[in-house]
Amino acid sequence: MKGMFSGLSIIKKMVLGYFIIIFVPVIALGLYYYKQLYENMVEDYASSKQQIIEQAHSSLQMELLQLESNYKMFQYNNNVVDLLSGAYPSEAEYFYNVRKYISPLVSYVLSGNSHIKDIHFFYDNENLFSAPATIVPLGDLPKDLQMEIDLLLPNEGKWITRLKDSKASSLVYYQKLYNEQFTEQIGVLAIQMNRNVMHGFVETLSNEGRSEVHLLSEDFATEPMDDNRELYKRISEKRSDYLFLANKRLIINQLLIDKLAIRIAVVSQVDDVFNNLAEKKVKLILMITSLLILLSCIYYLLVSSVTKRILKLAGHMRNVGTNNFRMIDHQHDKDEIGYLTSSYNLMLQRIDELVNKIQRSELLRKEAAYKVLQAQIKPHFLYNTLETIRMLAETNEDREVADITFSFGKLMRYSLSNENEETKLSDEIKIIGHYLKIHKMRLGKRLEYYFNVRANLKQIRCPRFILQPLVENCIIHGLSTAQKCFRIEINIREDERYIYIDISDNGVGISDEKLNSIKHVLNDTMKHSPIGEKSLGLYNVSERIKAFYGEDSRMEVASKENEGTTFKLYLNKKGMFGHVKTVGNR
Repeated sequence: MKGMFSGLSIIKKMVLGYFIIIFVPVIALGLYYYKQLYENMVEDYASSKQQIIEQAHSSLQMELLQLESNYKMFQYNNNVVDLLSGAYPSEAEYFYNVRKYISPLVSYVLSGNSHIKDIHFFYDNENLFSAPATIVPLGDLPKDLQMEIDLLLPNEGKWITRLKDSKASSLVYYQKLYNEQFTEQIGVLAIQMNRNVMHGFVETLSNEGRSEVHLLSEDFATEPMDDNRELYKRISEKRSDYLFLANKRLIINQLLIDKLAIRIAVVSQVDDVFNNLAEKKVKLILMITSLLILLSCIYYLLVSSVTKRILKLAGHMRNVGTNNFRMIDHQHDKDEIGYLTSSYNLMLQRIDELVNKIQRSELLRKEAAYKVLQAQIKPHFLYNTLETIRMLAETNEDREVADITFSFGKLMRYSLSNENEETKLSDEIKIIGHYLKIHKMRLGKRLEYYFNVRANLKQIRCPRFILQPLVENCIIHGLSTAQKCFRIEINIREDERYIYIDISDNGVGISDEKLNSIKHVLNDTMKHSPIGEKSLGLYNVSERIKAFYGEDSRMEVASKENEGTTFKLYLNKKGMFGHVKTVGNR
């Protein structure tokens, strides 16, 4: 993340900061406020709508109770009981009592309650006569309805509702009529409610047509929208409740009317209900836009006061060169940018002074270079003299003198050359070969040495004389008192991470006490303890390895008395390739 922003110009950073600090928070705050306002309004509407439904339901309950109370007027009327009990065997007498007592009573009840559409008496006595307008046989009722009525207990009535297209097409109250002793059923009273009652109830809930009202049976047999069948099952879990759909853009209020065995479902579209919401939305957008413009102007004034001076300073920096150290003009502002500009001018003044000093130093350096060239004559004279000796030895066919002179010349050239402190590991191995060859000529058969190289040494870099001190240590200390044939083995291998170099001999070895002291020195745990010349040389080699290849690289020493010593070098390739200097081909 830090690297991504560091590559942007200050203008892009300021624009990005504008969007992150001002634009995005203002828009997010506006959307959040609008969402909260929207949700609160919808929640309040749904709650108030549910209260209206509850109040309308209470009024409907009172009207239903009022209609049910008419049952007593007929049950406790002797004329009605006598007529349905078969007290008038002749047809003339039967119809006479119907016209004289029953019809006026029914007319009285109908005229006194406009919510009643019609009243019927159903009889089960075969000896009674039919009066189609008011008194009809019980067999005229559907079989399923007769079964429901048979299950009614005394003083228990039931409303039977018939729905068509989610509207109430028929609402009838049924209750059994008994004789004076309530020992025998003599008929069934049916009071049919006027459809205007439910129509007015539905109109109250529809809010002048803004909401859709659906009347549903308990088993949802008349459910109007087949694809919402599962939805209506969900709302049936509670007697009275409301829920939201489509991200609160659809409100469903519902209520169960126990007496009618139907459920009221009121579906409201929020956009249709809140006509003034669009106006509030426009006001909110205007308010957010005004706030955004105001904050943008403030942000521009603050940012421009900073960026203009920074851009001016950056432009001046681009024009600074070897022949141009002119200082920038500024107003000596007291803020950080003013301090930075003043420091920048002081730096230019100092650089101008240093350039003049360097130019004078360059003249002195050129003079010293002549002296260095003169000093190089001595090593070259030495190389040429050794080469002359070698050529004379070959001329006189003295092969040993020629070889030792050649090897010694290579060692001298490698030692005295100070062009670079680094070399290739392959060159270092060659120098070790010359070094051992000289000792081989001196010691003869007492010395044997072997190289086992399984690595591409031309690609490996190393400090100069990193292996020669170890080989010299083997010869000086390992061979000092050994009477047997002395053998030195140098094994080099590599893997993806390390270069492994093992330098081992079969000399006198190192005592345990001295070996522990050397290990402590290499591990830097006895940094302030006195150490011998041998340990100091090993310590220097170890520190050069860590400095060149990284702390993960190291040198280890293993030895046993009278068995020999082994130096193990672990060179980290990653540390090597991260080194600054490079080694060219020689």
